[in-house]
Amino acid sequence: MSENGPRITDKEFFSALDLEAQGLNEVKAAIDESDILAAKEALARHIRERKEPRWFFDWRDHPILNESTPTLPEDAPHKFKEADEFCQHIFGYEFVGSEKTSIRFGQKIDWGANPTKGEAKTHLWNEALNRHYHFDPISMAYWESGNEKYALELAVQWLDWIEQNPCPLDSSGNVHDPYGCFAWQTLTTGMRLEGTWPNALYRCLSSPAFTDEAIAAILKSVCEQARHLIRWPTVANWLTEECMGVFTAGMLFPEFKEAKEWRRIALERLYKQFDDEVYPDGMEYELAAGYSTWVLQNFYKILDLAELNGLQSELPESFLPRLEKMFDYPLYASMPDGTIPGLNDSGNTDVRGILAKGHQLFPHRIDFLYVATSGEEGSMPGQTSCDFPYAGHYVMRSSWDEDACYLLFDSGPYGSAHQHEDKLHFVLYAHERQHILDPGNYSYDDSRWRRYVLTTPAHNTLMVDGQGQNRRAKPETHFWPRQWTEPAPPGNDTKWVSTEDFDHVVGVYRDGYGPENDTTVTHTRRILFVKDSIGEESTSPYFIILDTLTASDEQAHLYESLFHLDTESASIDDQTQSIRTENEGASNLVICPLVQSDLEVTIVCGQEDPVQGWANHPWRPVPTAVFSRQGIGTVRMLYVLCPVPEGQSAPIVSVEPIACRYVSQEEDKDTGDAIAIRIIFSDGRNHYFAQSDLPGEDLHFDKYSMTCEAALVQTSPDGAVVKTIDCQNRLPDGSAHL
Repeated sequence: MSENGPRITDKEFFSALDLEAQGLNEVKAAIDESDILAAKEALARHIRERKEPRWFFDWRDHPILNESTPTLPEDAPHKFKEADEFCQHIFGYEFVGSEKTSIRFGQKIDWGANPTKGEAKTHLWNEALNRHYHFDPISMAYWESGNEKYALELAVQWLDWIEQNPCPLDSSGNVHDPYGCFAWQTLTTGMRLEGTWPNALYRCLSSPAFTDEAIAAILKSVCEQARHLIRWPTVANWLTEECMGVFTAGMLFPEFKEAKEWRRIALERLYKQFDDEVYPDGMEYELAAGYSTWVLQNFYKILDLAELNGLQSELPESFLPRLEKMFDYPLYASMPDGTIPGLNDSGNTDVRGILAKGHQLFPHRIDFLYVATSGEEGSMPGQTSCDFPYAGHYVMRSSWDEDACYLLFDSGPYGSAHQHEDKLHFVLYAHERQHILDPGNYSYDDSRWRRYVLTTPAHNTLMVDGQGQNRRAKPETHFWPRQWTEPAPPGNDTKWVSTEDFDHVVGVYRDGYGPENDTTVTHTRRILFVKDSIGEESTSPYFIILDTLTASDEQAHLYESLFHLDTESASIDDQTQSIRTENEGASNLVICPLVQSDLEVTIVCGQEDPVQGWANHPWRPVPTAVFSRQGIGTVRMLYVLCPVPEGQSAPIVSVEPIACRYVSQEEDKDTGDAIAIRIIFSDGRNHYFAQSDLPGEDLHFDKYSMTCEAALVQTSPDGAVVKTIDCQNRLPDGSAHL
């Protein structure tokens, strides 16, 4: 780690100020007289008295500023408990899934401390300490109580941090030694400058604890931190946060000669992120809900700050149109409860507030308002299902009602920084609850739980010979090759069709399993969503999932398909090998596999060695269905997923194989190049599904034949054909050549 450098001197600090600027004449006069104390006094007075630039609140609006006896809230002791602990130097942080880890410092805070140990050791603890999250509860306690003890303690800690943490000379501060002090980590620095520091300053500026010397010291540090971020830019969500910090410093403190240049550089870097970090479909390339929305918020917070201080003219003209596109992902990827699934290092993220902001920025987008208000206002989006070809996310939706069925399929690139080994993974929501979930993230530590959430066993996809995916070792899978200018990325082989009657998607994983990225087996996953009303018959929506495993050798391979169930209990029907969730007073899900003699099904829940059957938010055991089959050559595993509304029985009884053959074959026998099934309903209806690896060849199954890649035939209880579907939708009316 490089040595820390000398702090900015008083002379250097005042030379960094534009002493010719309005309001600094007294400061200039003092400097001309070489009276540093008078200069600091004049500068502090200027900062306190100026009315511009503006922040989102102002110390002059302090609710109890002029009250001799402040009226405290009834729950004041409880409300200020956290602030009181911080004042006593008690710090505790809890991260996703992990236990809270606390430390009680003595008189002095050790800003390099990190009490996490062993496999739970994480850099997040020290980052949190140095991001000064605790400034918010302490400054809020002062704001709401008027008790000077809070402002005094805040000022003492603030100045102590500045004193103990000089800016590094030749380091970004992003080093891991391991998990040492992150006082000058660029992400942490950006967070301080754009959030915790301005909030605290604008709440406490009236306090006598914030002396002239203290205000000057804080401004010195702001200058050093802004210069640090200018010098050491990074990428992705870090860079957007750094830009927010630099822009905020340049906006709030125009007294610095560099302020305008700080804002220019911040905006230039941030705008470039539209090209470098945001795919043309609007998704951020880390492909994690939480990080994507964080980046989106940084983009529009810049707008808020610019508008607050009349700096809109500094923004590029195309900033707003490009920003609007980013709101399409939280719009169309949102589940009926207003959250988007927590893929990769994320949890399910409520986007209704974000979409409300989107409508504020773009009033013509009344579809944003519709989802933001859960359908109370605005107009529903123009389509139900939607594809995001760069993100590789394909959203199937029956309607915009709260009772709708929804599935998100992940067939995209690996992404950046926060990715999991989860290609061909999916989540399912139906009838007002989530049924198949993404297990989410875990604290960024070295624990087995963290390792688990990163891997294939934690996702709703497939294992080969006990091994998961390993795209992490293949950089060519991380991003779509630039330039990202086309509506869909060149080379994307995912097939997507969406109609009023059905959605159909086909994705392929061919990048290898296990530490050696063994590419012997290719996994193709096909999902057909049969929507609510088809033909003359009204049927509950259901999903057909067909996994085709193609091995290039002649060896037997073990295939395990995983379904993480968002429920406390699930059961197996031994006769049909189906799995049903057991939610009382709520909807349920039935997974009906294709009945095969060599298919095995188990439910794993809360297993620790190896880790299996866990999920986060909160961290808990979840029943995980595991369907296993061993085979040589081409092996197919098929499932029908049937959401069941509360109080109803599943309409689907079982899924059975039926013989199929190509006309070119001499005898009626099963073929490895195709599969055909019958879905049997409780009311006597049958649906027939067939898939062929040889489209164009005439495939016979039951009483039907087809030449397309995949087709569905729906029949009434008396056997009459109600509807036929070509899953690739090659005919104008969607029907199949049957």
